Amino acid sequence: MIINNHNQSRVWVLCLMMDNQVRTRQDIYQGVIDLAKISDDEIGDQISSGQSRLLNSLGWAISSFVKAGVLNRISRSIYQVTPLGLKMAKQWKGKAEITEKDFIGLNDWDNYQKNLLERKKSQSYKHVKYSENLDGQELDFKIQAKNAIKEIETEIAVELLNKLQQSTPLFFEKAVLKLLLAMGYGGKENLFEHTGKSHDGGIDGVIKQDPLGIQNIYIQAKRYASNNTVGSKELQSFLGALQGNGVERGVFITTSSFTKSAKEYAQKLLGKIVLIDGQELVTLMIKYKVGIQIKEVLEICEIDDDFFE
Repeated sequence: MIINNHNQSRVWVLCLMMDNQVRTRQDIYQGVIDLAKISDDEIGDQISSGQSRLLNSLGWAISSFVKAGVLNRISRSIYQVTPLGLKMAKQWKGKAEITEKDFIGLNDWDNYQKNLLERKKSQSYKHVKYSENLDGQELDFKIQAKNAIKEIETEIAVELLNKLQQSTPLFFEKAVLKLLLAMGYGGKENLFEHTGKSHDGGIDGVIKQDPLGIQNIYIQAKRYASNNTVGSKELQSFLGALQGNGVERGVFITTSSFTKSAKEYAQKLLGKIVLIDGQELVTLMIKYKVGIQIKEVLEICEIDDDFFE
């Protein structure tokens, strides 16, 4: 059997996972190889990066199924079919290919695409296509590379925000504190206090800028769904909590967004409350490498003219 593309890979992955068994990514790879009776030659066929073309395609199939809610990622590289996946397997039975168009209408997939679009709108892209050749000038392939990295970071940002929204409030509060420490707040000693468990008047954490605690940053972290926006009333409550602790400045962080009235209210406070919405939050987490890890480093080379001089 020959698997030519991601669409065919999805068919075989779902066919394997229909038994409702929990499998690692490697188990899925081997399971599809055995089920589809794939030859050693096909397994050995490589893409430009040196990875097996087959395993790359199966990896994309697994990833797309998770985004669509067909597979559940139980933990790192461990998967199981969802009730939705079993239902869709019956609906897609007999199809030679399962495309992304087949995912349209699935709640998780539609939300993922919506968040992806919102993320792209919030970021600036300088798109240059390989087919473009303005006034016969040479294309700037560095821009192409940067755009490719932007696209990858966009998908990571959407998945990162989704994971934060699915986490517990306690986990989110701690994640926010780790981000602020990674940004350099808290000094060399990383002085901080997590107060969320005590429900201290809406104060979820305190970053101490000095050992004596003279300069503190008070934080409120709200783990909300994307459609659950933060309004001015929440900011008023947070301001009251700040004043109750004898301070006037704080940071309000949410996985959703702020209403127009909330933004206007914050502006009137003249910087007393800094607002960080979901999009800015994941941008900062990617920048300061919190909740992500570097998978691969690409190097762009150029001629060293000094060497030839």
